[in-house]
Amino acid sequence: MTLRQHLEEMIEELKKQVAEMADLALSNLREGLEAFKNNDLELARIVIKKDDEVDQYEEEIAKQALKIIWREQPVASDLRLVTGILKLITDLERIGDHATDIAEMTLHLEGNLNKRVLPLTSKMAEIVEEMVLLSIKGLVHVNEEIAREVIKKDDQVDDLFQQLISKMTTELKHDKIDANELIYVLMVAKYFERVGDHAVNIAQWIIFMVKGTHKNTLLF
Repeated sequence: MTLRQHLEEMIEELKKQVAEMADLALSNLREGLEAFKNNDLELARIVIKKDDEVDQYEEEIAKQALKIIWREQPVASDLRLVTGILKLITDLERIGDHATDIAEMTLHLEGNLNKRVLPLTSKMAEIVEEMVLLSIKGLVHVNEEIAREVIKKDDQVDDLFQQLISKMTTELKHDKIDANELIYVLMVAKYFERVGDHAVNIAQWIIFMVKGTHKNTLLF
């Protein structure tokens, strides 16, 4: 096996680990929302416990990425890719954290949720999940076009968040939702909005891998 082949295998394994980390973070996010919808305290506690696994992935990937840089001394596009992975795993870890945040909101709730506001939150969750999945696809293929598609979708999430705020404000005015419940629902929606932001960050690092620029700033 040549040095080049060995480096390529190590990088492919690194990308595989990132995909596994993303799958776990997304699974926790789905379960966090499910627990919140159904006021499922047991599922919420399970989600909180599983966050340690996401953190372990981040630590292991970071170690492997640094090992590649130190031992293999990659140059040009390979170095950009490994450096980008080092950056974007922080966003994946934060996505896992937001799954835990949502689960913790469930533990603070009392009684049933207001069903009128959940469809908007669920739609936000659906879009941000698609954004994260697309961002990982963009990473696996190192594809700038896919990354830019992720960034475009963020406007939909922001629009739904504003719709939710408007709807909740109206319901509060007409005493159709408890103020404490409103706060928790809004916080959960905000966590999903942040997940969308993290997906955008991942997409921006993919663009960096391709072009060497990050947010229109040339890094190398």
